[in-house]
Amino acid sequence: MPSCTCLKASYTLEAAVIFPLVAGFFVFILFFFRVVQVESQVKAALYYSSRMSALASSANDSSVVSVATAEVLFRSQISDSKHIDTYVSGGKYGVSLLGSKMDGDDVALKAKYKVKLPVSFFAVDGIWIEDYSNSRKWTGKNPGEKTDPYVFYTDYGSVYHLSEQCNYLDLSIKSIKWSQVGASRNKDGRKYHACYCAADKKTEGSTVFITDYGMNYHGKLGCSKLKRTVHKVHKSEVDGKNLCSKCKGEGT
Repeated sequence: MPSCTCLKASYTLEAAVIFPLVAGFFVFILFFFRVVQVESQVKAALYYSSRMSALASSANDSSVVSVATAEVLFRSQISDSKHIDTYVSGGKYGVSLLGSKMDGDDVALKAKYKVKLPVSFFAVDGIWIEDYSNSRKWTGKNPGEKTDPYVFYTDYGSVYHLSEQCNYLDLSIKSIKWSQVGASRNKDGRKYHACYCAADKKTEGSTVFITDYGMNYHGKLGCSKLKRTVHKVHKSEVDGKNLCSKCKGEGT
């Protein structure tokens, strides 16, 4: 009998040590996915807002008005986000753009928010996160640049654009059900084809993401093909890229 009691006590001690470790591991995994979901949406909205503000601004604009405009754009982009409403302390109004600046030719937006922990640890109920997006204002063309004008391209694009306002550079991300993909068309009237990240999304109720002028549907909002960094360079620096068909057709 004493040996049995000792064995039971040993099992109880092991369980007391292992269970918190296992529980902590799963809490960490759950928190990680929360952060990924929220951060991908905040970054996408932040990038869109900084780029659109840069297009609408000039170097002489009031910093207060410009930042306020950027915040309106940002709020409109996250207004329907259930992940932000659920996982961020204060919901979408818990994301602060304080610290954002529009100095000179640059638009520098900063978003700060607290993602709630699934379970509080020692009075710590969340982790603060900061995201940034920087864009350069469009201040017009210089007469001295006529012989070698500026053009625009993206990391994953095979063409260059004459204007940063080209529709192909505006992602305008929308979510639809996978079952709606077959009947959906982009604004050029073309069908959407699966992106590599959408391979596991071919079920009736799955949500996928499309853009107005894109050719693919995406399984993740954080897909690299949905994150575009627009580069501004002289036309002479563009190597191996053709002119965008839309820019060419509009003759801009």
